[in-house]
Amino acid sequence: MPFPKSGTAFPPEEGRAYYNKIVEWSAWYSGDPQRLLDLYSSTMYFSDTDIGRFWARIEAEERTGCVHLPVAGDIASTSADLLFSEIPQLSYDQKASGGDRITDFLKENGFMNILLEAAELSAALSGVFLKLDIEPELLKLPIVSIITPLQAIPYFWRGRLWEILFFRTVKESVSGETKWRLLELRRRVSGQLRIEYKLFKGNSEKIGYEVDLASIDETAELGLEDVSYTMDGLGCVYVPNRKPNRLMPNSPLGINDYSGVITLMDSLDFSWTSWMRDIELGMAQLLVDEELLERPEGGIITQDTVTARSRFNKFQKAFIKLNLSSWRMGGENVKPIEPVQFELRVDEHLKTCETLLFQIIAQCGYSPQTFGLGIEGYAESGTALHIRERKSLLTREKKSRYWQPAIRELIWQMQLLDMQSGLASKSYTAQEIEVVLQDSVVTDEKEKSETLRNLDQAKAVSTWTKIKMVHPEWNEEDVEEEAQRILDDQGAGSMPFEV
Repeated sequence: MPFPKSGTAFPPEEGRAYYNKIVEWSAWYSGDPQRLLDLYSSTMYFSDTDIGRFWARIEAEERTGCVHLPVAGDIASTSADLLFSEIPQLSYDQKASGGDRITDFLKENGFMNILLEAAELSAALSGVFLKLDIEPELLKLPIVSIITPLQAIPYFWRGRLWEILFFRTVKESVSGETKWRLLELRRRVSGQLRIEYKLFKGNSEKIGYEVDLASIDETAELGLEDVSYTMDGLGCVYVPNRKPNRLMPNSPLGINDYSGVITLMDSLDFSWTSWMRDIELGMAQLLVDEELLERPEGGIITQDTVTARSRFNKFQKAFIKLNLSSWRMGGENVKPIEPVQFELRVDEHLKTCETLLFQIIAQCGYSPQTFGLGIEGYAESGTALHIRERKSLLTREKKSRYWQPAIRELIWQMQLLDMQSGLASKSYTAQEIEVVLQDSVVTDEKEKSETLRNLDQAKAVSTWTKIKMVHPEWNEEDVEEEAQRILDDQGAGSMPFEV
């Protein structure tokens, strides 16, 4: 996959349709109604299939009253919580040569927080790239960063990531018509990882032409140079959100959580806006006979006085009823003060919004109980909670199967890059790690204690395992120290136990 040719469309036309879908998902994920309005008003992304959508047919003067319910962001956040709200277990030999480099890499990069953030972006945008970079002045370890599909063009061979082009806008003119894009191409060349950089000056639709990296301060200060490392891999892994990709069957790219429920989310915003409009139009007001009101200076309210003051304000509490005297003289029964209160369709709107919300959550692969819906009268944990949230847990399990090998591969490549780049003071043998993701279901302490007691009575669990079950976040050294304390308290002295 070479760099793009000067003057060509960017992103390339062959991937533009899917890129535009990611842009659409990104707008919904943002929770910003203005981004939705801009998106469906844009000729770049707007299509005939979008005409019937609520956000596509709002007139400019009506936009101030529109309400957006950011359910897309809640879905992505919940997906990340199910995967990484509990810290995953990464097992490796910490005492072996290079074990300290893995420990420092995880600690200095805040790796567990990166996983949580990446999982949310993956659920929203169909997948993420975890990228390793070398910056010795910043950190004496490889630095890991999250790259979204909006900043990368991957090339897969036999379903595996083979080459990748990263890009980002580093400078933009005041008018927004000119953009400087920094491109980074990573590819395998004769058993080596080759990283190349180029700077292009173009516009929002065209890549433009190549310019020198030192031509603008934003890239000149980075000191970028092409480099090669003797290693297998790209210093990057791709984590699909989940497969198969229903928009592109057999594609190695993942699909996001709510790709098939955009119309339902649009309908939810329509229903929510209608509800708020009912409340606005149903504000209580009074119609008051003009004879009951105070006269302006000069004495009498004339038609000219009323006309000069006439301006409809929906937040006004009272309005003047005019020309009622003739009705009274004709024997009409007219109330001098009359309240006006329109009916609010609360139940109808509530049921509609709830039904749409339940459908959206279910179609995305989750149980409504995971989002706090339909839990009235329930206070469950353990087995009961597993049953009620089974659909969410199954979705979490599917996604975890993509994350486990990706994390393992990333840390393997980190070790290779650590040695090849010269960051490590000495060479060491790279080791594979084991990755175990937690189920993210809070276990009842009573249930946990009963399980431990039953296992202990059956002589089916070691002291080390019991401690690890109670404190899953502890590392091996902490567990071993606690186990030895327990043995000492029991008078057993130093005894071997299996890990």
